[in-house]
Amino acid sequence: MNTSLSKFCKDNSLPKSSVYVRCQELNFDVSDGLTPSMVEQLRHEFDLQSKQQEETPLSPTTVVDSGNHKIVLSAPQLPQRYSLEGLRTGEAIQFDDPLAVAAAFLQDADVLQVAMQQDLEARAARLEATKQAKAAIEAKRQKLELEARLYQLQTQNLDSSLSAETLGLQSELGKLQQFTQPAPTPTPQEQSSSQS
Repeated sequence: MNTSLSKFCKDNSLPKSSVYVRCQELNFDVSDGLTPSMVEQLRHEFDLQSKQQEETPLSPTTVVDSGNHKIVLSAPQLPQRYSLEGLRTGEAIQFDDPLAVAAAFLQDADVLQVAMQQDLEARAARLEATKQAKAAIEAKRQKLELEARLYQLQTQNLDSSLSAETLGLQSELGKLQQFTQPAPTPTPQEQSSSQS
């Protein structure tokens, strides 16, 4: 069972502040009281073992009292305000609120990270659009080149046929003109022979 710090100090006539400081030096957590092993350690630290042995009865009927051979002083009046300035030898450079500075930096860093991510995404989208545009143009160019070759062959064939047909038409027109030429006028000799 744990013993409270106050009870331990009262039972052993020790100032609570001294015991508390020693507990801190020994890394004792006294929030739930003192465990039996802590009590033993503190008895040893404050040399209470020998006093306890002196006060133990030598026999069941005999009690030895060590007496009160001490002068107990009342606690002095300590000042209510202290200053640490006289103990410091230098000055520290510091921010009034370093957590606010860190929060502002973290917020700016988050904004930068979001902006960088958005820029990367925009560039990736632009790259993808450029790839698509290039692929579409390349496919169209290949088709256009094929159609241009076909066009050259077709126009060459058509031009040859058109030229041949035009020459044929011209020939036919030449033949037709034979029929449309005026009859030759008879010479005077032809006229006299036809009259006789």
